[in-house]
Amino acid sequence: MELHLDPKSSLPIYAQLVDRVTHMVATGNLKPGDQLPTVRQLGVDLRVNPNTIARAYTELSRQGILTSQQGRGTYIADQPNAGAV
Repeated sequence: MELHLDPKSSLPIYAQLVDRVTHMVATGNLKPGDQLPTVRQLGVDLRVNPNTIARAYTELSRQGILTSQQGRGTYIADQPNAGAV
């Protein structure tokens, strides 16, 4: 998953991540059922605190874009919330 975040942006990192994932779902780069990296792995990849990634994942879940399965991972929802995308 290619994510580019701008540390100099006035938009917080978690909000940039939410925007990027939402955009990737809307454009078809991420499809329903696609698995996202773990919070820890994405934090390492992006060199971002895992709490920031967790906050973004929580927001995306609240919007109906992501679904988490205990012990299995985080996935793009089968029918992402059309209002959010």
